[in-house]
Amino acid sequence: MFDYYSVFDGFEASVYEDIFASIEKDLLENYANIKARFDFDKLTNEALYLLAKNSRKRYSINRKIGHFKASNIINKLLHSQILFLEKSKENKPIKNKGQKLKKALRGYTIQDKLLFSNSFTRFFFRFLKPNENLILKGEFEKVLAHIKENFEHYQSLYFELLSRELLQKKLKVEDISSFWQKELELDLYHKSANLTLVGEVKFKNKKICKNILNLLKNKAQSLKIEPDYYVIFSKSGFSSKLLHAKEQNLLLFDLNDFKELL
Repeated sequence: MFDYYSVFDGFEASVYEDIFASIEKDLLENYANIKARFDFDKLTNEALYLLAKNSRKRYSINRKIGHFKASNIINKLLHSQILFLEKSKENKPIKNKGQKLKKALRGYTIQDKLLFSNSFTRFFFRFLKPNENLILKGEFEKVLAHIKENFEHYQSLYFELLSRELLQKKLKVEDISSFWQKELELDLYHKSANLTLVGEVKFKNKKICKNILNLLKNKAQSLKIEPDYYVIFSKSGFSSKLLHAKEQNLLLFDLNDFKELL
């Protein structure tokens, strides 16, 4: 379920023996027809590739494309709903009267993040469009090798997004999001009158240890909040020490819990 969601959300696909067979049969073999869905100029294609591959922060592509060109491209993509914004919850630095901001904050800009409207669009610009020449020449093995090498990193975002969805359903709340500021990031964050939580999402092929819980506690302390829950999602489960930690406000979830979303 998760593999197909991370690639084919927004695209009607067939189910083969594994996700990579589906990518080859449904996408690589039909690429000449699929690419007509995305008729963009070269600079827009580059912007979408950079956003699909790297940081999702709004101004992250400015260095390679230029501020005004990048701003114009992103505004068009937002208007056409190829992208949408995840708004930052960071507060502007407070400057006391008669005092200058700290040097480290003077050139700092709060940035929203950008999300693709569906996983298929991001997958297309992350792996297919950049390898268009290889695909059209039928060199599928080279393209699949590149996808496999980078697939876990690519999928991690969708594990985070589904983790938010599952947690909202479990706790019956809305507006669980990520949180980021200059030197601190949280995968899961919610703060309201009735509930405060912080969380981490780990899409790795190893069990998560108690140090991640300690890291979460340090982040909460830095933000001067006292969470009702610390939440950790893990693709590969948890160490016995973390599982047996006597923490009443700790919530742990692994891949088996996602069956509830089917």
